[in-house]
Amino acid sequence: MRDPAFEAIVARLCADDPEFTGRLKKLGGPPSKMRVGSAVLLWAIAPVCVVLGGWTGLLIAVIAVAYGSYLKWSGSMFAAAGSHESLRRRRRPGASL
Repeated sequence: MRDPAFEAIVARLCADDPEFTGRLKKLGGPPSKMRVGSAVLLWAIAPVCVVLGGWTGLLIAVIAVAYGSYLKWSGSMFAAAGSHESLRRRRRPGASL
C-alpha cells in the first residue's frame, strides 16, 4: 500500500521538474547494453569451460550461466513494482538514505 503523502510529493516533483520524470522512467527501464552483453558473454563462455575444464569447468559454467541469467533478468535495483519484484535492501526504520 502506497502512502498518499509520498504520492503527493512525487506528483509535485513531476509537475515542477520535467527532467525528473525522464530520470524516473530510466530507473525502471530495460537492462543496459552492458548488462546484456555481459550476460551473453557469460553464456558463451560456459561451453568452453565445460570442454576445457572438466569437473571444475562444469562448476564454473553453472555459476557463469546463473550469474548471466541474473544480469539479464534481474532488472534495476531501483525499479518500481512491475512484472517482477526488485531486490530489497534491509534498512533500519528512521535511518537516512
